[in-house]
Amino acid sequence: MGAIYDEFAAQLAAWQRQYAGAPRQEMVRLCLLALEREELVSIAYREELMVKRLASMPVDPQVREIVRHALLWAWKDEEMHAVYIRGMILKLGNRRLRATAYARQLAGALGGWASSVRQHVRFRDAPFSLTLASLLAWTGYVMGQVPQEVHHLLQYSSFRQFCLFNVDAEMTARLCWERLTDLAREDPSMSEHLVRDFRQVQSDELRHEQIFAILAESFDEENRLVDGATAETIAVRIAGVSEFFVPRAFRGKAAMGHPLGAGGKVWVASGGEKLGEFRKLIADAGLVEQMRERARQLGVVPVALRIAIKPTFMMGYSRKDTSVITDPALVAELAAYLRRAGFADIAVVEGRNIYDHFYQRRSVAEVARYFGMESADYRLVDGSMEQVNHAYGRGMGQYSIARTWSEADFRITFGKMRSHPIELAYLTTGNVEWMGGRCDEFMFPERQAERETAIMMLLDEFPSHFSLLDAYDSAADGLIGVMGCPRPPAPKRLYAGADALAVDMVAARHLGVTDTGEASILRAATQWFGNPRDRIEVIGLDEAIVGWRGPYRNELSALMSFFAFPVYVFGSGRGSYFVPQMDEEAFPRVPCSRLVLIARGFTQRVLGLHLPS
Repeated sequence: MGAIYDEFAAQLAAWQRQYAGAPRQEMVRLCLLALEREELVSIAYREELMVKRLASMPVDPQVREIVRHALLWAWKDEEMHAVYIRGMILKLGNRRLRATAYARQLAGALGGWASSVRQHVRFRDAPFSLTLASLLAWTGYVMGQVPQEVHHLLQYSSFRQFCLFNVDAEMTARLCWERLTDLAREDPSMSEHLVRDFRQVQSDELRHEQIFAILAESFDEENRLVDGATAETIAVRIAGVSEFFVPRAFRGKAAMGHPLGAGGKVWVASGGEKLGEFRKLIADAGLVEQMRERARQLGVVPVALRIAIKPTFMMGYSRKDTSVITDPALVAELAAYLRRAGFADIAVVEGRNIYDHFYQRRSVAEVARYFGMESADYRLVDGSMEQVNHAYGRGMGQYSIARTWSEADFRITFGKMRSHPIELAYLTTGNVEWMGGRCDEFMFPERQAERETAIMMLLDEFPSHFSLLDAYDSAADGLIGVMGCPRPPAPKRLYAGADALAVDMVAARHLGVTDTGEASILRAATQWFGNPRDRIEVIGLDEAIVGWRGPYRNELSALMSFFAFPVYVFGSGRGSYFVPQMDEEAFPRVPCSRLVLIARGFTQRVLGLHLPS
């Protein structure tokens, strides 16, 4: 244990004595400290900087990829911790505490940037950045915010020294979360979820400490591997801490067998008569054979196999624009096809979205009836009404799952091709997001998990086994196609495959999205499950969709897309201003102010969320 750990331990002991009769005040102070620290390291560990540092090291590409992935997961964990603790403070605190939380998070971000630049960048490579970072570091030191031991270590050094520094840093973080856990456990007003989450962060910090220790032991001061260290030995040691910290190829059989990230064949049908093309597509893709194999693995007869189909139709707002919903005729045909193949237990599952805050009659059953999402071949399930508690093994902020989806033996995600201002393309992977907590729980400032993290948690433990994508009669393009499109194109395409991630990567490429890193959901999926890009075989049409208008099609649209997320989070009236021109005869408006109505009319006109002319 180094000087940083010793000084921090002494500080915690002093606070414990100072707040002996006021444990809630001690917890607030620790939470603010944890927020600043988590934000600092989430910036300091960011992928782009680590990739540059690793590229300069004299090691082979496989070693570089193993180390990159380990650091990537530490970075993702710290980002997740920062979002979680900030959300907790915003939910529990008053305005003053909320302002303090944002200030501490900003301080952490600046500190993380300064420390990462000083530790990884040489003056000749970035003189201005290094000068500014040094000024920030010295200012923090003079003001007493940066301890002498830390200030001394914030300078360019070997990768090994960087890892040793972070071993000490992770130990101090673990000590902080241990104390928070003790305080939360002793406070009867704190929920079991919160105590469990604190314990999880504590365990995460221990894993980070162990990972950095392994890396420090594997490299010398010249950034070369020490004698006896190889890609295989490093990967085995890191996997012993957690398989998430190594690339998919180095994980165990269970992880290697996960449906997402496996790659394989992706079928693309185009043209022809819709239902005929669809039947041929699912026959060629071997859906029935895969389901029978699944039944054999589970030891059940096919007729007893529990099947859950997740289409999308709750974003629908009018029969005049069906570009945002999975075609009800295709869903009905899928269920009928499976019935004919001998499967009987078929459920179509959807979940409520934010629109039910602003309009009435927005239950799953009512919206399904409005759009004709009904058939004698399946039963309709409202996943938001059958949420059951579930303790996820990875991730934070997601605590439940729709029972039908979780208990299904075979899950099918049936998405609709849509553009998205942040994701660029919203396809089948993100389609499962409403199977857990409501999507608005992961959108606004007090969220305790990012939306993509919540989705990955669902896919990790309750993955889809087959993926279908509807882009036939209509598909929603433009700036905000995920919500509506007054002039939708008709690509005349259908996609299918066992790996939803592979299906989405092919479809996204057809929409002009060649870099999955540009889309947060696809980027997160490749980080969680592996990148199947080199293991994908396209069967059928493999060409770009001509005329597709993505959110970055021109400078104005690109600018609006860039600001879409912060504007929606902080300036949408919690989503009340950003709704399409709803069919108010079917879905009567919940009473609201005239200001809200004016704002809705403005955004509908500017963003194209009005009905087709």
